Amino acid sequence: MDNPPLSPALNDRAERQIPGYRSLARLAVALLSGFPTAAIAAAPVLVVGCGTGNELIEARAQRKDWQLTAVDPSLAMLEAARQRLGDDAHQVEWVQGPVEDLPGKQRFAAATAVLVLQELADDGSKLQFLVSLARLLQPGAPLLLIDLMGGGSGLNGAMEQQFLAAQNQFQLASGLELELSPSCEGVFPIGEARRSALLNAAGFSDPIRVFQALQYEGVVAMRRQ
Repeated sequence: MDNPPLSPALNDRAERQIPGYRSLARLAVALLSGFPTAAIAAAPVLVVGCGTGNELIEARAQRKDWQLTAVDPSLAMLEAARQRLGDDAHQVEWVQGPVEDLPGKQRFAAATAVLVLQELADDGSKLQFLVSLARLLQPGAPLLLIDLMGGGSGLNGAMEQQFLAAQNQFQLASGLELELSPSCEGVFPIGEARRSALLNAAGFSDPIRVFQALQYEGVVAMRRQ
């Protein structure tokens, strides 16, 4: 059976939600390429929550030698990413399901998880997710996380409300209804202190911020030796 055509909305939704999203995939690949574990030829790299494949496409453009594994619970997203990669799709290992089910230890030289942690409740699910990534990553390997941040993110109350208002206005100006905010069902943002505590408990170093656009933040943490 032929694959259904890819809806343009799948491609640009996150771009219309997040200021600067267009450059995030390029930044992610450029950043991770500089870490010793991922700098070597044919480094195995894990893309968690691959969505429609932005990081995969950029990785194929910048680092054709990387051995990519793409994981997403959604078959529709995996199919969308396959379509976008075209002939390069056969160069990627595709895995449908949660990353927690991926077998093995210390398999990967780097990993990205864009807009994934925010979708997990802080009831042990966030920690389990990070522990699984720590199990899969080589010592010293970087993990790039990009998520919506919530209370305790280092902003005072007035500034946090200002950022939220700007985020809402950005989404409205981009033609979206206000579907993604700290109070929305299905999104569970946390603050900087909680994120650092979870990363440390899972076996990662303290995170270093590499991206911020209003309440969206990107950090890199390394798998501890």
